[in-house]
Amino acid sequence: MRPATGGFIFVEDPAHDCTCVLPIWSAALDPGVLRARIVVDAGQIPSSFDFQRAGLRRVASSVGEHIAFDRAGEVVRIDVIDGAVSPDRANLCFEIIADHRLERQIRALQSLFSPFVRQSPNGWFKRQHLALLANDLSQAGASLREAADVLLGPGEWPGDGEHRKSQVRRLVKRGLQLCHSTPGGILAG
Repeated sequence: MRPATGGFIFVEDPAHDCTCVLPIWSAALDPGVLRARIVVDAGQIPSSFDFQRAGLRRVASSVGEHIAFDRAGEVVRIDVIDGAVSPDRANLCFEIIADHRLERQIRALQSLFSPFVRQSPNGWFKRQHLALLANDLSQAGASLREAADVLLGPGEWPGDGEHRKSQVRRLVKRGLQLCHSTPGGILAG
């Protein structure tokens, strides 16, 4: 029987030892890869990133630059999809979208920002997410009652002892605080 051929595309010479070649990964395929843009606008809240760190691996492609490095025993991978990557430092603005990739993205951010991020109990991130959504609803002009229906589901208004109203007020306030925080601050709570 003849061995199968093909099926692999190598960035480097396929004769090289596999432990010596650079990997290719993409946020389009792997939800654990963070997407980021290089920013220069001081109005945005970026995270300064050191491209000189030991063990950092970089691969350029047609869609940007792929970066991987070890952080606290975890491999952090970032796709820089927009902006010129400098040889030493850059300000990165991460793109995190609340879809099926969200949990993996948060774990990747926690790896990136540890040890600054506290390990939190289940439900903590959901509260952070609800707070950001509450702020979005408030900024869009929704009333507290409308926000409560969206965030907490249907229920009596304002609730026994006005608990629903108070809860939404706290979420809006917390969401505004989070919007003025850094990524590490959001993840640290």
